[in-house]
Amino acid sequence: MSTSLLYQLALFLHIIGGFGLIAAITVEAVGLRGLRRAAHRNDAMVWLSISRGIVTRLAPASLGLILVTGLYMVATAWGPRGWILVALASLLLLGVIGALGTGLRMARIGPAVSRAQGPLSDELRRTIRDPILLMSLRVRLAMVLAVVFLMTVKPSAGASLVAIVLAIGLGLLAGQIPVKKGTHEYRAEAG
Repeated sequence: MSTSLLYQLALFLHIIGGFGLIAAITVEAVGLRGLRRAAHRNDAMVWLSISRGIVTRLAPASLGLILVTGLYMVATAWGPRGWILVALASLLLLGVIGALGTGLRMARIGPAVSRAQGPLSDELRRTIRDPILLMSLRVRLAMVLAVVFLMTVKPSAGASLVAIVLAIGLGLLAGQIPVKKGTHEYRAEAG
């Protein structure tokens, strides 16, 4: 197989990994919205199983595919350019934010919901509405979009770093936007 064909295959798989990552974030967003609205154990379990079942497999697999194929393309065609190094560091940071901002909280929420009986307690509903869950999701989405920007525009290292920092700032800002629930509006941190 020629190196040109291998590069094209790696690029294709790299893009598929990006689609998978966006799909995982989308499923997580839908699942989190449903979970935050759940009032009873059974409803919460449905949203948890949909969201966590897909996200915990798809997100790491997609990130892995992106990283492996990206590293192959760097090694064979691109070399260590500034935008690539910033994008690589951003994807690693994305995984850390997902694990610490969402993964640890969901690891506590899942068993707590499983133990619940009937309506969810106020305390459990506050835990489910932890503002860090929403913040983590929005920061990661902004970062993914910024990485796509880097891959498209291929700016200098400095400009790439600025783009990622701006994306993180926008994600943090978006995490402060009130979330609507039914006819009542509430701030993410208020539950």
